[in-house]
Amino acid sequence: MKRLLILLLFSASFTLSAQVVNFPKTLPERAWSIGLSPAYHFDNNVVAFDAGGASIALNGGYGILYSLDVNARYIYFFNGADYIGIDAQYLIYETRKSYVSTIAGLHYWDVVGMDLSAFYTYTPRYEFSFSIGLDMDLSFAQDLNPRFWIPLNVGYNPNEMMFIYAEYKLPVADLSWGILALGINMILR
Repeated sequence: MKRLLILLLFSASFTLSAQVVNFPKTLPERAWSIGLSPAYHFDNNVVAFDAGGASIALNGGYGILYSLDVNARYIYFFNGADYIGIDAQYLIYETRKSYVSTIAGLHYWDVVGMDLSAFYTYTPRYEFSFSIGLDMDLSFAQDLNPRFWIPLNVGYNPNEMMFIYAEYKLPVADLSWGILALGINMILR
């Protein structure tokens, strides 16, 4: 019943992607996740985001297969429009200490947009992970507004049910801005 309530909560708010931390590995099959991530957006006077400032994200996910999960996210921006998105993550390649995954999704943040990301993650020990990737956000306003980041992510797994992380998204396009986020994801089996 508890899992059903969590699913309903996130389905009702219909919520992911390019604006906050991404969980670097797919969820275990038939496992749920719930996460919270406060972030700070550094003002670069960019289109559709002229104030910068704080946000907080609430996200949830479900592992469909070992290599495929779906996620939903709602982000409350203290200085702007709320963000609602959904995505799917696919684990492309995995070895004992590293893996590569890709994420694709749709969002609504004043206008409809699409998110595409690719990540490489290295885990020197089970408890620690280091990720780098390329994150793209396309907003379909009057003009197509592409934004690109290089996410740098450090994660800590104190146990199989919790993932704590910090991420900085390095802006690599004129319309992008820096994002610093911390967060926690809980895995429910």
